[in-house]
Amino acid sequence: MDTAKKYLWQGLSPLDAPTDAPLSETSSNKVVQILAPVSDVAEPSPSPPRSLLRDWSKLIDRVRDAANHAREVEAQAQEQELRVRQLLDQTREDMRNAVARVRAAEARTAEIQSRADALLKAADEKVKAAEERARIAEEWLTRVYDTIASEFAIEPAAKQIA
Repeated sequence: MDTAKKYLWQGLSPLDAPTDAPLSETSSNKVVQILAPVSDVAEPSPSPPRSLLRDWSKLIDRVRDAANHAREVEAQAQEQELRVRQLLDQTREDMRNAVARVRAAEARTAEIQSRADALLKAADEKVKAAEERARIAEEWLTRVYDTIASEFAIEPAAKQIA
């Protein structure tokens, strides 16, 4: 292979060196061929192609879009968190109201039970009083009957006529 046509990245091997030249001379020639001249390094690099600038522009646009999307997602998350807090507050308030209603209902129930107990006790007392009056009335009726029977003795013959 011709050394002039050999690519720089393929590198040169000792076999590429001419056999008639001394080794130190061949190595320096080959090193010079591998390295680019110093004048090429000092020159400014050519401006990047337009397609590369467009690629960077697209990348910046994508980064901006991603940042906007992240801000939107964050705003939505904050909005949802606010709604959740409002719902929790409303639920807590509803629970407090429900507990208050339950307590009020329990108090009314206790009051009604107390009144019912008092009414039942009064009714029992009235029943006992009525029973006592009935017993007394029966005693008097028995006495009146006994008095009438003893005072107006009906004779057995009179019973037959009647």
